[in-house]
Formats: sequence, C-alpha cells, structure tokens
Amino acid sequence: MPKAMQKTLLKLGILGFASLILFNFPLLSLYRGQIGAWPWLYLLLFALWLLIIFLAQRVVEPDVQLIGRPSDRDSA
Repeated sequence: MPKAMQKTLLKLGILGFASLILFNFPLLSLYRGQIGAWPWLYLLLFALWLLIIFLAQRVVEPDVQLIGRPSDRDSA
C-alpha cells in the first residue's frame, strides 16, 4: 500500500473515531434549549455532520479549491 494512502486512511480513521465521540449520547445530551423554533440539538447535529463531511473531503482531496475559486490548473 502506498505511503500516501496509509496517511489518508489514518487521518480518516482518526476523523471517524472523533465523530463517534462527538455523536455519543453524553455530549449530545448537553445541548438543550432552542434558537427560535429550532432545538439546539438539531442545529448541532447538522453543523457537526457538515463539518465532518467537509473535513473528510479535505483529507481525501487536499488540493481541491473551495467553490468559486479557480485553481492554477484550471487556467492552463
């Protein structure tokens, strides 16, 4: 297995383990209350979920630019 793939798998494993801890019951039970009509827990779950997806994408494809920003390779 190539060295770069080993590093990527290790980073994804760490991210997966961290997400298991973040989505565990004791931490999720801390967020009670509401912001307007939305419960804190729903907002936290979707924000963390989006963050984990974004971080996993950055680990797998670190050279991809953000949306709307042209990269140097696109101009050639």
